[in-house]
Amino acid sequence: MAFLIPEGLRSRKDVPESIRRVAGALQTALDDDVTVWFEPLFDPMKERPHLVVLEPRIGVVVIEVLKGESKSTLLGALRGRLCIELDGTEEEVDSPLLRAETLAASLRAAAAGRPVVRHAPFVSVAVFSRIDRDEAERLGVGKVVDLDRCVFKPDLDSAINDGNAAALLRVFQRTAGPSLDGELDAVAQDELRGLIHPDVVIGGRPHQGALFSAATLDGDTIKVMDRKQESMAKNLGSGHRVIRGVAGSGKTLVLVHRARLLSRYLPGHKILVTCYTRSLASQLRAELADCRNVEVRNLDKLMAAAVNDANMEFPAFAKLPAAAVKAQAQNPNSPKFRAVLVDEAQDFDTEALQFCVNLLESTDPDEQDLIIVADSAQNIFRKKFRWKDAGIRAQGRTRLLRVNYRNTREILAFAHAFLTAGGSIDVQETPDPEDELSVIPAESSERSGRPPVVIAASSGSDEVARVIDAVKVHYGERSASRSIAVLYGGRSDGNGSFGAELAAALTRANLPFFWVNDPAMPDNKDLAGEADSPILLSTIQSSKGLEFSAVVACGLGVRDDLITARKLIYVGFTRAINDLTVIVGKDSPFRDDLLPTTALA
Repeated sequence: MAFLIPEGLRSRKDVPESIRRVAGALQTALDDDVTVWFEPLFDPMKERPHLVVLEPRIGVVVIEVLKGESKSTLLGALRGRLCIELDGTEEEVDSPLLRAETLAASLRAAAAGRPVVRHAPFVSVAVFSRIDRDEAERLGVGKVVDLDRCVFKPDLDSAINDGNAAALLRVFQRTAGPSLDGELDAVAQDELRGLIHPDVVIGGRPHQGALFSAATLDGDTIKVMDRKQESMAKNLGSGHRVIRGVAGSGKTLVLVHRARLLSRYLPGHKILVTCYTRSLASQLRAELADCRNVEVRNLDKLMAAAVNDANMEFPAFAKLPAAAVKAQAQNPNSPKFRAVLVDEAQDFDTEALQFCVNLLESTDPDEQDLIIVADSAQNIFRKKFRWKDAGIRAQGRTRLLRVNYRNTREILAFAHAFLTAGGSIDVQETPDPEDELSVIPAESSERSGRPPVVIAASSGSDEVARVIDAVKVHYGERSASRSIAVLYGGRSDGNGSFGAELAAALTRANLPFFWVNDPAMPDNKDLAGEADSPILLSTIQSSKGLEFSAVVACGLGVRDDLITARKLIYVGFTRAINDLTVIVGKDSPFRDDLLPTTALA
């Protein structure tokens, strides 16, 4: 079951005991394919009912528990309302069904325009957790509330004590009626999840960046986070948390979703989202632009600002993290944030991660919100780090995301085969979640597509020409912004002007592009998330965290050790959503790895 409530809800004292009992009953008794949302977690204005259940065989059930039930005594019905005694004072309250039905009705209206789900039932149910139906009838509750739409104490006891959901399901089914002919399929469930919580919808947001590419949309079908991603984002809780996931598993999606939740719940506090590359920071900034209390900055800029604010001499770049940590200690007015979320954390060394921890307002790890997202397979800067040495206390709080949703099965298999070729990179089938440097194998989401195309180039000029030909295959007048990427590494012949050669060739071919790494436009890295050109020209390093419908990868020479180069190329391959074309030069050390895997174009 995807139980979308805070961790430890059943023992939390700030949640009324009656609501905890209902949540416990649902969690214990319902099937694994049922989704349950604890609505107060997502509703700081306290306008939504307590729980929403998506039961594929029944529909959507909105649940409200009698107000103040844990501390009150139900006295009866009076003037169309319920009368309770709370702290020695009599009080009239509305039927629990009223607030539940308000949400059910709004969902019903929204679904009416969606052919896939307009037949789904949206019903409201009330809970009286301290009395049985006979007592409710004796008190005249039936004059105000339809008792057939109510869950009572024996129903909850049966679920909690015996794990038997029959009584609960009878109430749900009786309320919904025989509307469903069979079970809601996966597409319908995704549509319903998107209606119940629009923040899980991927794509189409006002400040959408390439993280949520138009290429992920399919006509009018709603694309949503999967239940594990949504549950992870909403259930993380406070403290230090680490999310380790494979490329394309939605790590950044979870991080952005979590940032939005924190922004909504902590409107008076500053929240930081940071990462290594400026281009990824620009995408995150675009996605979170409507969250006014969220600041998005790449970490190098933050560390440089800390050194400057402390009036320290600026160090060599490699020593910047250590200097920044020292600057924080010297400057009592250094910036602090209520929550810090770090994307692509495998790109940072221990001192850089320590700098992130020091940015938090509280010094108590249990009162801090620190989210660390990483994938060791994409550690292309050869950083070595340990969570513990950086002050990250995430023991037992590491979550794994294994399923790749971005790439087709063919692209993922191709990229994985390349990453592991030669045995230089150890992929652990059963990795230790606490081992920071272990590489996690990716599991395919089974989306199929065209196999990657590998093209052999005979010379440097031929490589450029082949790139242009490959781009023309995918480019058209209706190509969406940033839907095609030309990602380049180092040329085997050591030619450092490869990016300029590619830019010149794209210009000659009248292909509209945005060059992220244009040396004449150093701010382009900060503008990648706003570029509206259909073609993005970028180094592979600057493409980390991004995705594109089609990728043309080139410049697969070596300017560093082979392991780093292999990981870098893997990063480039896994940026492709639907199509991958690889241009391999005649002197590339990876030529033999790549050419046998697929037929030459």
